[in-house]
Amino acid sequence: MKNNFNSAKIENKENLVITTETINTNDLIDLIYKGDNLPQDNRFLPVENGGVFKYFDIKELSQNKKDKFYPVVKIGDKIVGLSELLKDPFNNKNLWIQFLSIDPEEQNNGYASRLAKEIFEFAKKNNYSLEASIYTEKGFEKMRPVFERLSKEYPVDFINKGKL
Repeated sequence: MKNNFNSAKIENKENLVITTETINTNDLIDLIYKGDNLPQDNRFLPVENGGVFKYFDIKELSQNKKDKFYPVVKIGDKIVGLSELLKDPFNNKNLWIQFLSIDPEEQNNGYASRLAKEIFEFAKKNNYSLEASIYTEKGFEKMRPVFERLSKEYPVDFINKGKL
């Protein structure tokens, strides 16, 4: 997998290699399909079909490929946290945070915070501002303290339109 955005941050904790990085759409497609026509990782299917990433829609992967980025948290080669960033069609230096989702089996291990940190690091490195999507207002309420801290830690303009 070729990563053109951020160098992966690697942590070895309790013999688990945990990485965070931001990948492009083609790299995510490669991870999910592994060269086949059908998804080889069923965790990326819709939740009602056994998928684990709430709000992720595999059918939309091929739309706006160049305008999407996917921050991920991985344990080994397994993605346990996934977010989608979409370029604002009205301001190409602004990214909408479409969703942030953690595999339910891995929740409450700090992966959402790691994923949020990756989002802010990616935005800072690439001179983007960030905006919480209108579709994720309820979910971001849970992440309020993390986003408030990160918006101070990183000099990234975080547009929240009163949500956080």
